[in-house]
Amino acid sequence: MLLHSLVQHADSREDAVPDYYQRRPIMWQIDLSSTGEAEPLIIDLRPAKGEEPRKVTAPYTGRSGKNPPPFLLADSALYVLGHPGLVKGPEDKKVLSTDPKDVAKARERHAAYRAMVASWCNEHPGLPQARTLAQWLNRPSTPDDWPEDMDQGHLVAISVDGEWIHDLPQAQRWWAEKVKSTKSGKPGRSQEGLCLVCGQVGALLSTLPVPVKGLPNSGMNTQLICLNQPAHYRAGIKQLGATPVCVDCGTKAATALNMLLADPEHHTRAGDSAIVWWTRNPATETDMWTLDNPEPTEVAQLVDALHHPYKGRDALAALDDDAFYAVTLRVNTNRVIVADWITIPVPELKQRLGTWFTDQQTWDGWNNTSLYWPVWRLALAAARWDKRKNTYIDTTIPKHLQADLAKAALHGTPPPAHVLPLLMQRIRADHHIDRPRIALLRLALTRTTTRHKELCVPQLNTTSTEPGYVCGRIMAMLEAIQRKAMPKVNTTITDKYLTTAVVSPRAVLTRLRIGARPHLRTIARKSEPAAKAMENRLRDAFDLLDTLPAHLNAEQQALFILGYEHQRAHSARAAAEAEAIKAREAGKELAADQTADALPEDAADETLR
Repeated sequence: MLLHSLVQHADSREDAVPDYYQRRPIMWQIDLSSTGEAEPLIIDLRPAKGEEPRKVTAPYTGRSGKNPPPFLLADSALYVLGHPGLVKGPEDKKVLSTDPKDVAKARERHAAYRAMVASWCNEHPGLPQARTLAQWLNRPSTPDDWPEDMDQGHLVAISVDGEWIHDLPQAQRWWAEKVKSTKSGKPGRSQEGLCLVCGQVGALLSTLPVPVKGLPNSGMNTQLICLNQPAHYRAGIKQLGATPVCVDCGTKAATALNMLLADPEHHTRAGDSAIVWWTRNPATETDMWTLDNPEPTEVAQLVDALHHPYKGRDALAALDDDAFYAVTLRVNTNRVIVADWITIPVPELKQRLGTWFTDQQTWDGWNNTSLYWPVWRLALAAARWDKRKNTYIDTTIPKHLQADLAKAALHGTPPPAHVLPLLMQRIRADHHIDRPRIALLRLALTRTTTRHKELCVPQLNTTSTEPGYVCGRIMAMLEAIQRKAMPKVNTTITDKYLTTAVVSPRAVLTRLRIGARPHLRTIARKSEPAAKAMENRLRDAFDLLDTLPAHLNAEQQALFILGYEHQRAHSARAAAEAEAIKAREAGKELAADQTADALPEDAADETLR
């Protein structure tokens, strides 16, 4: 199914590259003159620091073994020029290697390259570029002609009067036929059979001709299908013998996958994984990118669509208009691992994405706006928090979490079961609560429990009597009282007691309520109504419970954190409205950016100072 979908995609693309060609970072250009009057010009195409390398669509296929074959016209300096490589010389200056092994290897590779290019020239005697290239082969360059900083691994391509020779249709056809003859099996052996992809009888591949490029931790010859060990064989047949794929389908599938991996609009990296997506209709907007960089307007459209679902038979018919495909890939010792594969109708994809953002929505009380977070930011929220550097330690993100969250979004399933307990352990350890962590907490609770749907919402529920949720609200109120009484406090009660309060709230909250009385008296000296209002809200919250719970289970602990953050956001909204009222009474208007800067992302409660 995966190969079939990739072949369909390759056939539908208008910008498909020629068979066995791939975009490659060319570093040097050897430009020949068609008149033969000028000396060959070696042009440096290497990018400046900070710039992207110049990539050119050039011949490429997988090669391995003791004597890997050359590529037509565009290859490394080792093949094109017989460059032995640079080694460290006197005063750490790099010089050409004189090691007999390096020199012998360079001569051998260059001889194979010259033989291939000469063969192409001989088969195209009437082509002006072929004649010019043949003349250059008869006058091989010497090390004196090479730039000092050229190395054997640098890619070199040849042009005539500034035009790449490998772009000629004659070169493309010749290279495709040569690779097909090599990859179809040993000469003399029948490689005809029924292709599992297209269902047609034709020449079958022994190995996929194009390696997969662009995956994290991938090597030079990473294969999508690789059966080269006895444990991998099927019916005692190695490689593609038991997985018949014809030459055309194998080439198209691998080439299409590489094109998608090279296109930033069709792939994203998630740790050691790469997620690639496409649609049956290449012009369809999939909105998949919003998982990595959600735009508020786009997300609002997805969320709003949930409230206006399709109805009747027309909706069922619309589901077949287009299809969405996504595959998650990893690499293990040069073998591609398909970690996830999904194919769904595009309308259903949009519905799942809308649900995804709804389930992780957080509320900014100060600005009265809803916030949505990219997958990478949610994954980062599960990492350890470094208090000294005031940032997350990205190396502590749980393995595969970003890819697992993307999978949950596309499949409409819960995140991994370990996310909620791990997140709670992080919060208890570092006492850091910000909106991305709350979003991940909401997501885990919403998709793993059905008992507390009324609490798994972005905003405060003032009527809930769920013990964990109410205790979290009380903790936020007590902290707000402390901050109001001591605006310059460095260590809050949350910093000191959160670890214990979230597990055993009765002992902590009872003690903190007693400690809040002097704070309320301090507030009353400045504003009696403010102190009275805070005391009444605190009493009302305590009255929601018959008794404070002595211990909270894992799910209740998560609700404690959710209630704590909901109460903070609600208080922030009240503070914002109070400031707006004061401004109107003073005949002033708050600047648009004043409210945005007044509340740090992870410190909403500071508005209560």
